[in-house]
Amino acid sequence: MTTPIGHYKRVYRWIENYVSLHDMSIGITLGIVPGDCVAVVGAGGKTALCWMLVQRLAQDGRVVFTTTTHIRQPAPGAFDVLVLSGQESGTSEVPLSWPPDWRTACVAAGIAGDPDDTPLPESAMPVVHTKLKGLTSQQVCEMHSAFTSPQSSISSLQSPITIVVEADGARGLWLKAPAENEPVIPPCATVVCVLANLQALGRPLDGRVAHRPERIAALAGTAEGQLITPRVLADTLSHPQGGLKGIPPQARKVAVLMWPAGRPAPPEVETITRELMARGYDLAVTWERAG
Repeated sequence: MTTPIGHYKRVYRWIENYVSLHDMSIGITLGIVPGDCVAVVGAGGKTALCWMLVQRLAQDGRVVFTTTTHIRQPAPGAFDVLVLSGQESGTSEVPLSWPPDWRTACVAAGIAGDPDDTPLPESAMPVVHTKLKGLTSQQVCEMHSAFTSPQSSISSLQSPITIVVEADGARGLWLKAPAENEPVIPPCATVVCVLANLQALGRPLDGRVAHRPERIAALAGTAEGQLITPRVLADTLSHPQGGLKGIPPQARKVAVLMWPAGRPAPPEVETITRELMARGYDLAVTWERAG
C-alpha cells in the first residue's frame, strides 16, 4: 500500500469568504465526494495538489489519477497500480483486473519518448523522468461513467472510485493563461480546481514567472513587464478565457491560491479570494504548501 505523505503543513481556518486548505479535511473543504471527477488546472502546484488529493481521498475510497496532457511516470510504489491503457483491452474496465485491495492507481495512454527511470527529486509527487501520454477527455469520461453508473460492474466495487485529472500544463511557473486548445478539462468533471501561486504577486509579468505572459496581459488589461498585482491575478483567474475557460457548467469551481508554508501570506489575499468568489468561483482557498 502507498504510504501517506507527511511533508505538507496546512493550517485550517475559516476567514469570512475563504478558507486555508488543510490536507486532513481536503475532501470536505473542496466539496469533493467519493465518485467525483476532479480536474486540476492553472499554475503553481497542480502535481502537488493532485498528489495530496490522491493520498487523502484514498483514505475514504479508491482514487484513479490520470492526465489529459502529459505527466511524469510515478516512481515504483507511489501508486498501488500503474496502467498504460494500451496494455489493457479497455480503459474503463481495467479495475476488474487489478488487485482486490488497491486504493490508488495511475492510468495513462502510454510512454512519450524514451523511458528514463532516473528519479526526479524536485517533484512534489514521487516520479521518474519518463513522460506519460494522457488520455482523451472521452476516455476519462468513459472511466467516470463506468465507475459511477448503477448498471456498471465496476460501480459495485467495495468503495467508490474518484478520478483526479491533471488537465493543464504550465512548465512549473506560477501563473498562466490558457492557449486556444487549453485546458483539456473532461466534460464530465464535477469539480475543477484552478491554481495560481501567490508568489507571482509583485513580480514582473514575464516568462520567468508566468506561462504565456502575453495572454495574461491581454486578459488583465496590462502589459508585459508590468508588475503582477492582485487585480491582474484576479482578472486572469476569473476571465472566461482565463481561469474559468472550459469549465463544464455542472462543475464546482474552486480557486486554489498557493503560498509557501512558514511565510506570512500577502495582505491582499483576503481581497483576492473575495473578488474571485464574487466573479464566478464557488469557493476560494489558500494553500500553505511546504517545499
